[in-house]
Amino acid sequence: MEARVCQAAAAVFVAFMVLAGCSSGLNEPQAAGKEQGQTAEATTKSEEPVKLLLAQKWSEINDADFQTLIVEPLAKQYPNIQIEMLKGENIKEMIAAGTVPDLVATWVNLIPDYQELGLVEDMTPLIKKHSLDLGRFEATYLDTIRGYDNGGLVALPYDANFNAIYYNKDIFDKFGVDYPKDGMTWEETIELAKKVSREDQGVRYRGLEADGYGKLALQEALPTIKDGKSNFNNDEWKHVLELAKSIESIPSNEPVPDVHPRNQFMKDRNLAMFATGNNFNLLQGDAAKGLNWDISQYPSNPDKPNVAGMVDEHVAFVTKASKHKDEAFKVIEILTSDEIQKKLTRASGKLSVLKDASIRRELGADMPILQGKHLDAIFKGAYVPAYTATSKYPDAGKIVSEQVTKYLAGEQDVNTTLRVADEGLQNHIRQIDAGAGK
Repeated sequence: MEARVCQAAAAVFVAFMVLAGCSSGLNEPQAAGKEQGQTAEATTKSEEPVKLLLAQKWSEINDADFQTLIVEPLAKQYPNIQIEMLKGENIKEMIAAGTVPDLVATWVNLIPDYQELGLVEDMTPLIKKHSLDLGRFEATYLDTIRGYDNGGLVALPYDANFNAIYYNKDIFDKFGVDYPKDGMTWEETIELAKKVSREDQGVRYRGLEADGYGKLALQEALPTIKDGKSNFNNDEWKHVLELAKSIESIPSNEPVPDVHPRNQFMKDRNLAMFATGNNFNLLQGDAAKGLNWDISQYPSNPDKPNVAGMVDEHVAFVTKASKHKDEAFKVIEILTSDEIQKKLTRASGKLSVLKDASIRRELGADMPILQGKHLDAIFKGAYVPAYTATSKYPDAGKIVSEQVTKYLAGEQDVNTTLRVADEGLQNHIRQIDAGAGK
C-alpha cells in the first residue's frame, strides 16, 4: 500500500514540475517558496511529540533493560518520542480493551500468535525507507523470521539465546572427576554424568539435566507438526526420545518432582551438569552466591558435530495498526544499533544479533560473575535456522506430552509412543482443518 501511495505522490510531483516548466519564470520563486514551506512543515511535524506503546511477551526485556537500552537512547536521539512499556503479557486482552501497541517485543516462535491478531505485516517497506542495512545481521536470525511470511521480514531480531553446559566444579572436585570438556557428544556427556551421579552422605547428586525432551528436540529443529502434517513418527524424534530416556535412566539421575532444575543447580547445588540456555541473569542473583561454577560447550550429536541448537531469538516489530510507524521503527533502529547491541551484550550477557565479532566477543564484559568464566565455549557451537512455528493446532503439545510421559515412565516402548502420538496429531489436524473446535 505504501508503495502505491509513493507512486501516486511521485506522479503528482512530476505533473507539478511539468506545469511549472510551461509557466513563465515569474512563477519559479513562488514554487521554490512553496517547497521550502513544505519542508518546514515536514520538519515541524517530525518534531511533534509522539507517544509510543510497547507490548511484550517473553521478550527478556526487564524494567532496567527498557530504561538503558530503549528509553534513554531514544530520548537522547529523538527527544520528541516517548515510549511506554505496557504491563502484562496478554496482548489479546489489551487489544480487546482498546489498547493497540505500536511495537511488540517477543520470542520468535510467538510470531504466529500476533499474525492471528492481525498485528503483523512485512516490514520490508519500512526497512527500505529507513535504509536499515540488513547485511549487519547474522543471516540465520533473518532466515528464521522470513519463514513466517514467504521471505518477507515481519520482525527484526535484537538478541539471541545460546546453549551451554553449566557445571558445579565442587561436585566434580568432591568425587575426583574431570570437568566437562568442549566438543563432547551427548553419549560422552552421559558417560561423564554417570561418574558423578550417586548418593553420598544422604544427598542424591544428579549428574546431568538436559531441560527435558523438548529442549533436545529444539537442538534438532524438530517440530511436531510441519507443513500442516504430523512430523512425529520418524527416526529424528525417536533419537530425541531415546536420548532423553538414556539421560533419565542414569542411576541416581532420576528427575526430581516439583523442583526446577535451576533450583537444583543454583540453590540445592546437587546437580553436577545443567545443559540449557542462557542463565546468566539468574546466576548473578542472590540464590547463586558462592556457587563454584563454569561452562563448557553444549553437547552435540555425532552426525551434526558442534551444532548447539536452532536459532533462539527475540524479535521486535512495528504493528500493522500503529499510527506512528516511522517513529516506532526508530526504536528498532536504536535497539539494533552497534552502540546498543554492544551495551546489551556487555551488560546483560545476551548475544548480539549482529555479525560483528568484536561486539559478540564482549559478551558479559560488564558482568562481574562472568569474569574468568570459559565464555569461549559459547562461540564454539553453531546454530541452524529455527523451524517455522504454528499456533493453528493448540493441542499438539499436550498430545505428544501425554505419550512421551508414559514412555519416560517405562509404561510403553518408544515405537508405541511415536505411533500413538502420531495418530493423535493426525486426528487433531483433521479436526482443526475441518473447522472443529473453533
